[in-house]
Amino acid sequence: MKKIIAAFDGLRFSESTLEEAIRLARQHNAHLVGVFLHEFTTRGFVVYEALVGQTGGTKELFEELEKEDAATYRASVDTFEAACREEGVPYSIHKDKRSARKELLHESAFADLLVIDPEETFSYIEEEIPGWFMKSILHEAHCPIWLVSKKQDPIQRLIFLYDGSPSSMQAIKMFTYLFPDMSGKEALVLSVKSGTLNLHVPDNKLIREWMKRHYPRADYKVVQGEVSDLVTLCKEQGSEVLVVAGAYERNRFSNWLHPSLADDLMRQLKAPLFITHC
Repeated sequence: MKKIIAAFDGLRFSESTLEEAIRLARQHNAHLVGVFLHEFTTRGFVVYEALVGQTGGTKELFEELEKEDAATYRASVDTFEAACREEGVPYSIHKDKRSARKELLHESAFADLLVIDPEETFSYIEEEIPGWFMKSILHEAHCPIWLVSKKQDPIQRLIFLYDGSPSSMQAIKMFTYLFPDMSGKEALVLSVKSGTLNLHVPDNKLIREWMKRHYPRADYKVVQGEVSDLVTLCKEQGSEVLVVAGAYERNRFSNWLHPSLADDLMRQLKAPLFITHC
């Protein structure tokens, strides 16, 4: 891994994204790009609210709001730059001023990993986590995504959500190729099955054959239940974990890691998520 991009809302800076992106870049000797996005519709809502009941001075008010936004944006960039310099992390800054979604998707095509806060919305109207913006990025991004956690403890164990599908296996492989230094950690291959008494891991021989050569400390757990039970099972593993999931595919959603599960993982887990798709 040589290039990490970290996505920031220039008007609502995420300290969690900054801390995690710098840690990953420093740990893996990668170049870090701070992608500062700006959604003009956000400013539009603020201006509209400020103008409600306002008479006269519309131009002056708009100019004042423009100045405030510009100052906030510059402060966010300065914070990122100062942190990278302090930690000795090589960095670049990209200031994208068109559609936040389109710009970030374009940037992701030229990155090894995207680090982002799952609470990013780029909307003045507060949305439930994950909002429309985040769902779109998860579904269409051209590189794996690392979703940061607000309360992240040092990663001690890895949880691979696996159902035998190409999407879930692709997520495991992409994580392994990007983070070979993680191979010495404890790993749990976690699956759920419903409507069957067969509790063998899907493609049992093949997955164990592959995992043995990458994660010698891997264990396996298959639970009789529903897909929704995966959230509880992950939470039971504590906060010192990283969950790897092939939750979104480009052309269709995975059969069992459907949107509601990925959304619940983002809302309920106090741990980072690594998500990618085929």
